[in-house]
Amino acid sequence: MDKRLEQALDFSNFRMILATRQENLKVLLNNKLMISYGGGLFKITQELIAFLALVLMAKRNEVILIDENDIPIKIENVREFGEKISAQYEKALAQYYNSYQKLSEARDIRKVIDWDEEDKKE
Repeated sequence: MDKRLEQALDFSNFRMILATRQENLKVLLNNKLMISYGGGLFKITQELIAFLALVLMAKRNEVILIDENDIPIKIENVREFGEKISAQYEKALAQYYNSYQKLSEARDIRKVIDWDEEDKKE
């Protein structure tokens, strides 16, 4: 096989595996941003965190939210819920950032393939 064709194929394989790994990181992040609380399932977003901060600024301790299954859930302790989701959000994003940085630094196909195993050790 022509050397240039082989290099192009190797690079194509590298990019495909890298894109797959990056997509896997996004799925993992989304899973870590889900939280069960008060009988509901919530996706932690910046908007939810900001909304809860506004509720607290209004000196309200209770709020009704719609969970991921479109079920209204009464949150009876907004401060506790807000602290819990903020901590989980920060932890999930820090892990995503660190994993993404390691993956971005992998410059050959073997490192990208082996990255998955290294990430599981953390």
